Amino acid sequence: EALRIALGLGAHNEGQDISIVLCGRAPYLLAEDSDDIVDAEILEKHLPVFVEWGTPFFIAIDAETPHRFLADVVTKPITTAEISVALESADRTLIFS
Repeated sequence: EALRIALGLGAHNEGQDISIVLCGRAPYLLAEDSDDIVDAEILEKHLPVFVEWGTPFFIAIDAETPHRFLADVVTKPITTAEISVALESADRTLIFS
């Protein structure tokens, strides 16, 4: 659901002003094998838009990660300190857990 909302918020400028940070087990949303994900068909519908936009997915360095991410998905590691700075400097923040 969070990615669908991010897609809507970023649609006006092709995702250039949104940042998506994945923590905990959330990076599995970008796994090459998404068979175990609830509502995977919704994910498969929306992820290609982020790929087209070139929107990076920031992966917390202490997050659980799959062995392989989907092809063409841009991922970048982010530290806890960098997440804090990003949250402090953001105009708006949505957090889903």
